[in-house]
Amino acid sequence: MTSNLVRCKQNITPFDTKALEDVLEAACGGDLQVIHRLELRRLAISLSYDNDQKRHGEEAKNHTEPMKALTKFRANLQRRKKKSDPLTSSRLVAIPEPARALLLHDIALVFRDEIDNYTQINFDDAKHVDLLMDAVANCIGKITNKQGRPVNEMLDEFFVGLKKLYELSTGQPAIAGAHFNNEPKNDFEKLMYLGYQIIRPAQAYPAALKAYDRAISRNS
Repeated sequence: MTSNLVRCKQNITPFDTKALEDVLEAACGGDLQVIHRLELRRLAISLSYDNDQKRHGEEAKNHTEPMKALTKFRANLQRRKKKSDPLTSSRLVAIPEPARALLLHDIALVFRDEIDNYTQINFDDAKHVDLLMDAVANCIGKITNKQGRPVNEMLDEFFVGLKKLYELSTGQPAIAGAHFNNEPKNDFEKLMYLGYQIIRPAQAYPAALKAYDRAISRNS
């Protein structure tokens, strides 16, 4: 089940997280749990999504359209007369990106012990329907919470989440420091810098380290 779930997630991810995953997997000795892989992808995709909104100056539009699609999908789930309604699955596929990708990640997390990918959701199974409703609610909450964010709040969330994830998945402390050659040295520093480059691709490692230190200080 694990390998199939990972392949499913790779197919729907709009932002390429492979470099980040490879570093974390190496830090875990090649044994990166699926739940930790998915959390890393969620952090990176959320940061990329938020950055795209700001870069294109379309924050209101980018929140409104996905929110409409998700709330409409939730309403369709709530009023279905037939649990096996085949339109439910097609409506899920029709949700626009990036909301669809975020929702499918939430589905993978919520259903991780039940199915390999979203196409195996059984709409005749009340438990599956309840889990899907939970995933939709989680996704709506994430998009809603992004509205009105301060400029650096999403980056702070990424850094704080990355630190917790690294320590949980590796059992090692997340340590980041300066080096004479201004390059990341340990696995966590590489992860932190790769994440920072999602929004600041031209910046050097010292800029990432400064942003990371400020984020941790603000949230400690």
